[in-house]
Amino acid sequence: MSTASGPARPGQILTPRTITLIAVLVALTALFGWLSSLMYADALSDAAYAAAYWYGTGLQVVFAVVIVLVALGIGLHQHVGKQWLFVGLGVVAYALGDITWTILDLHMGLDPYPSIADIFYTLEYVFFFAAIVLAIRSYRALTSLRGPVVFGLLVGGVAAAVIYLSLLRPYILPAGAEELGLWGLVVSTLYPVGDVFLMLAPAVTLAIVIMRLGAGRLAWPWWLVVVGAFVFSLTDSFYSYVDWAGTGSNVFLDMGWMVANLIFAVAALVARNIYRPS
Repeated sequence: MSTASGPARPGQILTPRTITLIAVLVALTALFGWLSSLMYADALSDAAYAAAYWYGTGLQVVFAVVIVLVALGIGLHQHVGKQWLFVGLGVVAYALGDITWTILDLHMGLDPYPSIADIFYTLEYVFFFAAIVLAIRSYRALTSLRGPVVFGLLVGGVAAAVIYLSLLRPYILPAGAEELGLWGLVVSTLYPVGDVFLMLAPAVTLAIVIMRLGAGRLAWPWWLVVVGAFVFSLTDSFYSYVDWAGTGSNVFLDMGWMVANLIFAVAALVARNIYRPS
């Protein structure tokens, strides 16, 4: 592992405190899953529905705060601290998007698409991409990055072809700016493209790098980030498809973004035990 990633702290990866924090986050997420099922079943009063809605939004804020605090605890003077800060800022952006969406949808009765919420949502791609690029570059002194980058781009190219054939060509591009408006067309295209090239492809590249190096426990947090990226990109892409195809969403699909950001938060808690200032 290059020194750019910071020193490793000897000891347990999962301390009792970390296990407790992870269990709390998982329990809070499971509670929202149950509430979401009630929301889909229209089994809540208006007040309870609004409370459950805001509970889910607030949970995204909790994930963001956890990751940012971990990054600050590791220290921004270390490259690895900066990497985790970018992951945290990505979840912060997503949480701000959720807050904006909740206000527009729940309290203003507007259909918030496209809207200012989409600016925040798409920023998660930018921050996540920056975090993964920094993480990949921290290994550049130990292995050639060319092969993993090429493989990541190939996977991204295949995924982009699937997205084009199943979503862009039959639905989004025919609708065009005439039906969606220019901003709607840009946003509708940006989400699936961002899923492929700013989430999935970088995650695959990072996975190949750490697999090649056999980085051991130092790679644990980044393996979790890779899993979270897969969950996020698949959820987002599939949601776009079912929305355009008119098949309708469901509680499991809607939980995908929540679970992805939960995984990022868990990864940060694991990283906290590995990377510490000397």
